[in-house]
Amino acid sequence: MKGIKSSKTLCCTAIMLLLAISSASAQAKASSIIISILKGPSGIAATWMLAAPPDTGNVKLEFLYAGSADLVTAKLISGEIAAGVLPVNVAAKLHASGIPLKVVAVVGNGMVKFLSVDPSVSSLGQLKGSTIHIAGQRATPDYLFRYLMAEEGLVSGKDYFPQYNLAFPEVASQIAAKKITHAVLPEPFATQALSLNPSLRSPIDLDALWKGATPFETYPMSLLVSMPQLYEKNPQALTALTEAYAVSVGKTNAFPRETGILAESFDLGMKAAIAQKAIPNSAYVFDRSARSRSSIDALLGIFITFDPQSIGGRMPSDSFYSLLTP
Repeated sequence: MKGIKSSKTLCCTAIMLLLAISSASAQAKASSIIISILKGPSGIAATWMLAAPPDTGNVKLEFLYAGSADLVTAKLISGEIAAGVLPVNVAAKLHASGIPLKVVAVVGNGMVKFLSVDPSVSSLGQLKGSTIHIAGQRATPDYLFRYLMAEEGLVSGKDYFPQYNLAFPEVASQIAAKKITHAVLPEPFATQALSLNPSLRSPIDLDALWKGATPFETYPMSLLVSMPQLYEKNPQALTALTEAYAVSVGKTNAFPRETGILAESFDLGMKAAIAQKAIPNSAYVFDRSARSRSSIDALLGIFITFDPQSIGGRMPSDSFYSLLTP
């Protein structure tokens, strides 16, 4: 009998131990928040944060690498991630559809370049009748270029002919090989093309044209956005994240060579040499100020002019911007 009682005691102890381990595991899982890092150009500025994750107190930040904005979108909607970086129009469209995400900061400003192998081109007006390969149909490079061409009185499909059949790297390689004549490319692909062919030119400054056509110095390309599980339930973790991200952006801009090496070690989709060359041209920022709303709205105004559904049919409400600081 004594052996049976002892056996029962051991069994109960084992069950209690398993329950305790299970409970601890559940608590550990519940206290983790997953932040998405987008592979490619948008993720480079987060490199130093990945190397030294922020201290958030009782909540642990984990980083998930996403290969595309579509994947970030899906994981935000499902609740798998609490924050991530998205193109401006994609974030606005999600908000318009009822997803309660909010802008935390602008993390990338204007970085779209016009490239040409034609030495005679020096203005947009000279592109009348031309075929232009644009990387990113219905994205910022596309609508930005359409807007600037319209300012010159040139209409897409009538006065010039955009082509969207090539992926970003293919546009870069083909214009470097002079297989196409004109291209609109974001960084780092523009730098990659220029590196492949030193005779390739960027004769028209699209950023300067934007500045001349609008009241704004630049336009935003990407936003860090947050879901309620971070901005409502874990504001301390959000503060730690923003502070660490801002420091990472500063180091990225200050130390492009070291950042490139780190980015390659984290397998963020860019070789160190290309990242090093592209960083000075990539306009990485961390702007949490309320004044950034005006530049976001200006860019979204272009989207809604050409395709209202590209941002969900309407401009974002005030709640989209409520995390921005005065």
